[in-house]
Amino acid sequence: MDNYEKFKEYLAIALERFKEIDKKETIRLVSHLDADGITAVSIMIRALNLDNRKYSISIVQQLTTEVIKSLAKEEYNNYVFTDLGSGQLSVIKKYLADKNVFIFDHHQPEDVKAANIVHVNPHLFGIDGSKEVGAAGVVYLFARGINKKIDDLAH
Repeated sequence: MDNYEKFKEYLAIALERFKEIDKKETIRLVSHLDADGITAVSIMIRALNLDNRKYSISIVQQLTTEVIKSLAKEEYNNYVFTDLGSGQLSVIKKYLADKNVFIFDHHQPEDVKAANIVHVNPHLFGIDGSKEVGAAGVVYLFARGINKKIDDLAH
């Protein structure tokens, strides 16, 4: 099985974990303040809307320890990070240990694993996230599993 097939397989696993979230719960979205981050979170919002899910969104310039500590004080159980998070895995693991965390990113990841974190990143499968796919592409591939209507964003 090649790297792309392994990546697709993991996207399916991530989708199954995501579907376990009760639709009554609000999902906390956090994304990067740049074109890729805003596009990525926009695709995620579209998917959540099509799936009749509630969400609260923040766009941040940088995912700092202070931002993560602040998020940890909120009363959400499910966090989705787009276009950031891979480089802050140890801090996310420390402060969001009792939360469900999904990270959709393409930046070079920190080598940290945690049972509560679903980390979707092409680098983990030998795919160059700096050249082959950005965060918006990663989110798009995931989001089409939520609802195929997302395909209209492929242009």
